[in-house]
Amino acid sequence: MATEGQTFEQWLHGAKVRPERLSDEQRAVLHATFQFLQGSNGDYPTSRIASHFLLHCGVGLEVTQVARLVGISPRSAFRHQKLSAKHVGQQIHYHFRGRPYGKLLPRHAGPIAEFLFTHPQATRAELLDFIGRTWEFRVSKVALWEFLKKYGLDRASLEEVRHAASREEEERVQAQVLDATPSGGLVPLVPDNFFLARPNTRVPFSCGPKCSPGSTRPAIASPTTTVRCSGAS
Repeated sequence: MATEGQTFEQWLHGAKVRPERLSDEQRAVLHATFQFLQGSNGDYPTSRIASHFLLHCGVGLEVTQVARLVGISPRSAFRHQKLSAKHVGQQIHYHFRGRPYGKLLPRHAGPIAEFLFTHPQATRAELLDFIGRTWEFRVSKVALWEFLKKYGLDRASLEEVRHAASREEEERVQAQVLDATPSGGLVPLVPDNFFLARPNTRVPFSCGPKCSPGSTRPAIASPTTTVRCSGAS
């Protein structure tokens, strides 16, 4: 980044750009950029315009070299490379008006999902702060809600996913318990309620002293007398 009192060669060395490897055309472009940055002390709009110019003018520098020259992070430089001049102007405009501006892309869904799963109680303000720290831009609450709804990251969808995962885990644990067999251990006792209850109603009891019908042996049979009946002749 160009600072006051810094020479052109010092600026190049600070950005790890070797002057002896530059062509006359590259040197002329970079010298003009250096003068442009020096005149504004490297403020936000000047850095944004200079980075957009160096990234799209075909000077032949690497993105990381451009980032060091204008004093921004390599991540920001790679993101700025995909923006048009119109979008750069809009970002500068919204930056000075203090309004959040930015566009969430599909590649942002993964880190946002990871943040929400690791911070299930995070508020919307905390999520906006995470987006600002990670990608150095802010989005409106409406844009954030639409993005979360589109990719199933809103609170209702996440709660449904968590409940489904909890049910699957419970079913898996139950299946493991049922399939587990004791190996070399004691056989567990069967609970008392496994068996049927004993009946308490009394029934007729047929066990009693045996009644002798008499002996069939003639020797011990009781003697009987025979009485001859006389009838009328």
